[in-house]
Parts: sequence; C-alpha cells; structure tokens
Amino acid sequence: MQRGFTLIELLISVAIFVIMTSLVVAKYGNFNTSTLLTDTAYDVALALRTAQTYGLSVKNASAVTANFSVSYGVDFRTGAGGSCGGQTSTSNATNMVLFADTATPNNICDPNDTLVDSYLLTRGAVVSGLCAGTGSSCTVDGSVSQLDVTYLRPNPEATICINGSCGSRYTYAEVVIKGTDGSTRTIAVYENGQISIINQ
Repeated sequence: MQRGFTLIELLISVAIFVIMTSLVVAKYGNFNTSTLLTDTAYDVALALRTAQTYGLSVKNASAVTANFSVSYGVDFRTGAGGSCGGQTSTSNATNMVLFADTATPNNICDPNDTLVDSYLLTRGAVVSGLCAGTGSSCTVDGSVSQLDVTYLRPNPEATICINGSCGSRYTYAEVVIKGTDGSTRTIAVYENGQISIINQ
C-alpha cells in the first residue's frame, strides 16, 4: 500500500514553513537596522578623526591665505541649529559639520567659519543626545544641545565645548545617535584624542 501526505499534513507543513520564514525575515530586519546604525556610528567617529588629522597636519584652512594655525572641528546639534561654517550649511540633528575655526578662533562653529564638509546621517539616524564632563563619563540629560570638538596643532588633544561656550574644561564627551528602531550607539570622545564606539 502506498502512503502519501494528507491534505492536513501538507497544510501543517506549509504553516510551519511560513512561520519560520516570517521569523527569519523579521530577525534579519532588526539585524540589518542594527548593522546600519553601527556603520553610521563609525562614520561619525571617522569625521572626528578627520578633524583631528586636519588639525595636526598642515592642511590650509583657506585657499586665499596661508593660514595653517587654525583648529579643525566637528559641530553636533540635537535640534534645529544655527548656521555653522558658512551660509551653505546648517547644523542640526540629522547632520554634522566639519569646519575650520577661521572667523573668530574660539573652538565654536560660527556662521563665518570655513565649511570643510557637511555629513548627513543616513538611514534615518539622528543625533539624539550630547553630553560633556570631566573624568571618563557624563550623563545625557538634554541640557546640551550643541557640542563642538576641535583639534589644534601641534597637540592631538581635543578641545570640547558645549552650547556655544568653552568656559569649562571638559575631558570627555558623548554623541548618541538613534536609529529608526529606537536603538542607540554612543561615540565617546576623550580629551587625550581617543575616539571610541560604545554601547554596541
């Protein structure tokens, strides 16, 4: 006697296959979003490292004058910010600005400073929190809406300024970016020049 699948057995097998496939697809979507956010965090760290490299090298800040003594930095904002690095770029929660501090050397990105590059945070990521402190930690509590990290020759150390002021000496800062799924990545900047990604 030949034995085959009954209709009920076939339906149960197809249902199990559909359930397993939907779980894999859902898990892949979360994995993909997490990977893209981590990639964006590394892009932020690379922008900071670029500013440090420009600050330490002999990159000319202006094509008109031979000004090799300006600091280079990256400006971060958690909300709609002001013009940073010229009238062509506005720093806000979805982008960051690499600038040369040419207008008024104050380690803050002003409208008349030189725009080097503007980076758009892709894939729906936004800057969701900023903080600065002494030691090796700080608390993201919403009190910091602007963070400027600059580097000036010949030292690789970072100058960290918040909310348009460099009045206090900060030794540590964090930039928190948030993805579309609510997950976050934190970029830590140390005064000694170290840049790292935490909370992965």
